[in-house]
Amino acid sequence: MQQLFAYEYLANMLKEYDVSHVFHMEAMLRLSLREMENLGITPILAHSEAGAGYMADGYARITGKPGICLAQSVGAANMAGAIMDAYLACSPVIVMTGKKLPFQQHRNAYQESDHRLFFEAITKFNACVDTPEQLPYLIRQCFRAATTGKPRPVHLDIPNRMGRTTEKAAVPEDLLIDPMYKRCPAFRPGADEASLIEASSALATARKPILVIGRGVLISEAGGAIKDLAVKASIPMAATPDGKTAVDENHELWIGICGDYGMNCANRAIAEADLVIYFGSQISDQTTLNWQCPLPGTKIIQVDIEPSELGRNYPNTIALLGDAGTVARQLTELIPAQDRAEWCTVLRTYYQETCRDYEKRFLAISPKLRPDRLCAEIGRVLPDNAVIVSDTGYSAIWTATMMRLKTTQKYLRSAGTLGWAFPASLGVKCGAPDRPVLCFTGDGGFYYHLSEMETAARYGIRTVTIVNNNNALGQCVPDLQTVFTDSEQCARRYEFTPVNFTKIAAEMGFYAQRVTEAQEVAAALQSAFASSKPALIEAITDVETPIPQPK
Repeated sequence: MQQLFAYEYLANMLKEYDVSHVFHMEAMLRLSLREMENLGITPILAHSEAGAGYMADGYARITGKPGICLAQSVGAANMAGAIMDAYLACSPVIVMTGKKLPFQQHRNAYQESDHRLFFEAITKFNACVDTPEQLPYLIRQCFRAATTGKPRPVHLDIPNRMGRTTEKAAVPEDLLIDPMYKRCPAFRPGADEASLIEASSALATARKPILVIGRGVLISEAGGAIKDLAVKASIPMAATPDGKTAVDENHELWIGICGDYGMNCANRAIAEADLVIYFGSQISDQTTLNWQCPLPGTKIIQVDIEPSELGRNYPNTIALLGDAGTVARQLTELIPAQDRAEWCTVLRTYYQETCRDYEKRFLAISPKLRPDRLCAEIGRVLPDNAVIVSDTGYSAIWTATMMRLKTTQKYLRSAGTLGWAFPASLGVKCGAPDRPVLCFTGDGGFYYHLSEMETAARYGIRTVTIVNNNNALGQCVPDLQTVFTDSEQCARRYEFTPVNFTKIAAEMGFYAQRVTEAQEVAAALQSAFASSKPALIEAITDVETPIPQPK
């Protein structure tokens, strides 16, 4: 047995698990980071624990491999705030934090608190490395838990505050990993025969079925299998925002994005359906208009790899437990070919009507650039292999509804945390260095982590960021206008001091350009993607532009 120190053991384990980057804030596991760098793993030092956590999340979402992030003891709470989004998005992130030694616990030690409590509600596995002997099997358990079933974050707390006591200890075990847990899904189980027969029977008798694609389809890389099922059974396809790019949005069976951040056409179609088949969706309030689309009582088929999700929100459910791709192929083999041309034509007409309505909106004469027009212009010139990383709120609404995307592209959005997109896009680029990565965020979201521009420039992480700058928290405007009837008083609640982000970006080493007209967007994007530096495009837009209101 070759005995290694814990810092050597940890670095070699991560190398064997095919980890390429580790995202961290000083000062945690410094000996391990030095060893990782010697092995070809790139440590990325962020400007905050939250930034490092979001970067690890972006890396995990694009690669399917666990993203690794580190923080010392006092930074644990900051890191937990970032991991919330990874939890909501079913993203496999491994968090390692430092804690004071046992004899210092519960004695008011400087900077110390109970870190496990921070992470208990937002992790799938949450443990302390009390002795160095535990490190090997707890690291293996982190990868196992993060990549199996529903992927989610995990957390290890390591003595002492920087992990140094553990790092310098000898590990009395040979280096071993479990290769099947390098990425998710680690396993691709199929549904049981009885459930498949029940589902195929429901499909055979349905006159107006709809297939809804969720995030799990992208995690499973099951878009092709879903499309084959839809084509054979002649079933129109919608998606939640998180299922966007699983199938080509120019496909004849495509009917749009559903839910609060979606399109009228998809919601109208789901409301008229007599059977809704959900693949890899948590069927949340946001994607079902508060569980009213489809209406309670509608027949549901739900496919999910996590048994506790099946029937959670719609009790009238045929439950298919398994991997989205595997179950889609099982159903495709089992069902006969069907023809629902009339139903498909009706729903495709809904979709085309909504798209025409959008085009009328953003082509309307406006004194300022409209965000909907901005996103439409971006969608037209995006490279075929681009990754779009969108913030939450209005950014997610504009990008989900106004960009028509292909399966060769990828769409990732914040699961709900404003400010996630920019640091996450840096992690995405680290995980997919050969793909163009575009971050879309508003000025309100960008303010959270604009310091990470320095990180991008320092490491040469060449993303392109579009800041939709309306000098305001645009999503808050409509309600604030109802609460504060005095217009000046209302404006003070949401308006920001005008700031030129291009000047800040240029100072931090970015290529930077400001646009104010729709006709400038395409050329600006082409220049940004061609730049040898990270790039920022600041689009000055109209805060009064209303969002599309799905019904």
